[in-house]
This record gives sequence, C-alpha cells and structure tokens, in this order.
Amino acid sequence: MITAVQLFLIIGGSAYLILVFFALFYYLGTISGKSGVMPKRPIKDDYEQPFVSIIVPTYNEERNIALCLQSLKELNYSRYEIIVSDGGSSDRTIEMAKTFVDKVVVDKVVPPGWVGKNWGCHLGYKEAKGDYLLFVDADTEHTPESLKHYIKVALERNAALVSVFPFQRIKSWWESINPVFYFASSLTYGGRNSVNNPDKQKSYTASGQYMLFNRKDYEAFGGHEALKGSIVEDLALARTVKTKLRRLFFIDGSKLVYTRMYPDSPKQCWNGWKKCLFPGTKLTPPKQITGALLWFLWGMFAPVALALTIRFYLLNPVGLQWLYILFASILYVTCGLSVFIYWNKKGAHQWVTYTFYPLVFFMFCFLLAYSALELSITKKTTWRGRVYEPDLFVGTRYRNGEQLVDDGRMIQLETDVEIELNDQISTELK
Repeated sequence: MITAVQLFLIIGGSAYLILVFFALFYYLGTISGKSGVMPKRPIKDDYEQPFVSIIVPTYNEERNIALCLQSLKELNYSRYEIIVSDGGSSDRTIEMAKTFVDKVVVDKVVPPGWVGKNWGCHLGYKEAKGDYLLFVDADTEHTPESLKHYIKVALERNAALVSVFPFQRIKSWWESINPVFYFASSLTYGGRNSVNNPDKQKSYTASGQYMLFNRKDYEAFGGHEALKGSIVEDLALARTVKTKLRRLFFIDGSKLVYTRMYPDSPKQCWNGWKKCLFPGTKLTPPKQITGALLWFLWGMFAPVALALTIRFYLLNPVGLQWLYILFASILYVTCGLSVFIYWNKKGAHQWVTYTFYPLVFFMFCFLLAYSALELSITKKTTWRGRVYEPDLFVGTRYRNGEQLVDDGRMIQLETDVEIELNDQISTELK
C-alpha cells in the first residue's frame, strides 16, 4: 500500500519532471535555427568609413575612465570623435577625461523626468557630429579593431542598432552571480537568432555597454529623449527599434570589447541588479517570463530532488533505487551545464557559479521580488547615490505606429526616414 509520503513524492516528482521537460523544450526553442536573421549585404574591405561620434556618459568614474578613453584613442579607425558627457562628478573623472579628449560636456543637474544616464547620453548626442552614434559605458575597454568591425556589421546588416554584449571580466566572489543572472535574463528575450529576426517583434534585447546607432534611425524614434524616464534604457531602446524599425542586430559575446561590472563591492552589485530586474519585466512579454520561471523552478529545486533521492536510498538501499540518484544528479548537472554553455566565451568562469547555481537562482528571485516591492511601494530606486523615480512603462505605450509620451500627447513615429527604411528592408527580405 502506498503511504501518504510516497504518494506526495510520486506526484511531486512527476510535476518536477514535467516542469523540466517544458523548460528544456523552451530553451531549445530559443537557441535553434537561424532562419529569418537580418540579411547580410556584401561590403568591400576598403569601404568608406562613416564618421562616428563615440559618447561616454560618466558620473564618478575615476576608477575606469582612463582605461576606457585610452583604448578609444587607440582605435584603428580614421574618422571618429570622442565626447565625454559628465553628470557632475565629484571625483577626478572630469579632470582625467580632459587629458584624453577635447570635448567634455558637464551638467550637474538631471532634469525632472530624466534618468541620469539617459540625460548624459542625450547631452552627448546634442554635441555629436557623426553619421553613427556609439554609446559606451565608462567601464568598457576596446580593442583597436572593434569599431571598424562593428561599423562593418552595421553596414552589412543595414542595422538601425548594433548592440554588443562585451566579454565580462570576473574577479571577486560577488561577481560570480553575473553568469547566472545573465543566463536568466537571456531566457526572457527568446534567443539571439530571434532578436536578429525582423519578423520576431517580441524578441529584443541590447547591452547598454555598447550601442551603435545609425543617426538617422536614432533621430527617427526620438533617441534617449523619447525614453528619458527608463532605468533600463538599453532594453527600452531595443524594444523601440525592434517595434518601430525592426532592424536590430545583437552580438551576444565579444572579445573585441571588455568590461567588468560591479567590481567595487557586493552592495554595488546588489544595487546594480536591483534597479533593473523589475523594470525589465515590464518590457518583457509574458511568454518569455513564463519560460524563464520554469528554469528558476528547475534550478532551485534541483538540489531538493537530489537530496530526497539520496535520503530514501539510504533508508532502503535495495533494488535499482540508485538510478533515481543518478537521474536526479543528471538533472542537477544539466541545469548547471546549460549556464556554463551559455556563458562560455561571454565571460570569465568561476567554479562556484556552476556548483552553487541553485542558490544564485534563489537569489535572483529574491532580488526580483525586492525590486518589485521597492518600486511598487516607494516608486523610487537608487543608483550611484542618486534617487530616481523611473517610468516603468517607457517604451510600451505604442498604438498604431505611435508612441504615447509622458504628457499624454501622441507623437507620430512614421517619419519619411522610417518609411524609406521599412521599404528597403521589406525589399531585402523578399
């Protein structure tokens, strides 16, 4: 006769296996196939280089700015300018920047309704002369061939936006959560191939660390000004480009650009992720959130399943019960291996990431809940000592080719530039 405990284990185990099956099914769907990816046009190696304005928004970046600007000065590219747009740094950022670049824009006051980084990017854009606008974070390091390579990608793909996820350096223990957090985030955008497919309107992502815009396209949708209140401006910009222009190209992992996120302290890492997790869900379709949730449940309960099978084997070590331990172990390893495969070539590895990933999955869910509570109750979040009241719905208010702006007016995005570009890509896709 089956006991209540055995019945519970049978039902719970079956439900867990079904959950794992659907999680794997969803994951395989995100990484499969390349059909529909933006067409590639042949570009000669001796192509005429467009003028590029590189805009670096800064705020108290004395730790990073010298390395970033030095690497930008050494780019193997003939036609570009570097603009540092500072938000009123109290450290030596401005002084250090002036030794590398001629154009430093400083504005200590962030206007109401703006988030600091968006304001800095907007100020830099107002000073820019380039046909292309490259926004990079101050903690990035660029190899000499990087700009030439990504400009060529932009021209080949006729992209409105090329965004690059830089190679992530990891040195401190608290940074070891980044691979799992990024893996979890990757599950919500449907895979790189879908992002780069113009017809997949609900698949989009970008990295704010490296965003290369065609200036005409940037101005067509209003640039950072149209999304000024977003605390996750990279995702909001990606959604806008994909929804309105369709020509978004994302490169997930690069050894031409490097960065190190949150090197200072666990608190910096906590605040950095906290400010963007809940706002990110507002820009993510429910289907992708559900797929990611399945993985969270798989990862968090993998050690529970393994511990229960070991316990019951020790209580009754007969027959083939050891197979249950083997199967539970495979599920545990498979989930961790998926994180490893995703992160391989995207960043540095630490063994604790893949051993204790269930704990990091739990931490992700806890931090997401904390982010949701903070923004739902206080309507505010803090970053780099500044308090913001972000607009969680920036980039989502679309209706019939229009975007609802903050004061309730409607602005028409279907400009002559956009019509021309949409006609062009439609012809190429036929």
